[in-house]
Amino acid sequence: MDYNQLPLFIRESNIFTENEKIKLAQIERLPTPHEVDDITSLPEIYELLNAFIGDQSARNTHLQLKAKEYLQDNQIDMAWKVLLI
Repeated sequence: MDYNQLPLFIRESNIFTENEKIKLAQIERLPTPHEVDDITSLPEIYELLNAFIGDQSARNTHLQLKAKEYLQDNQIDMAWKVLLI
């Protein structure tokens, strides 16, 4: 994926460093909707999603922070899945 093809919310994010954004752009293919749905039952993701019901802004911020954790562990695919929830 080209850097300019990153979704706007990622390109404009203050949470990700420039290097992390470049890392996200290095993915060959985005996870499928089914692959994204599969992670919502993981305890750490499930808790995060339920903690911010009704506060979309906080939810998005915390999803980006979770994705950042995965990026720091070089789990780019998992980071994308979290970002696409």
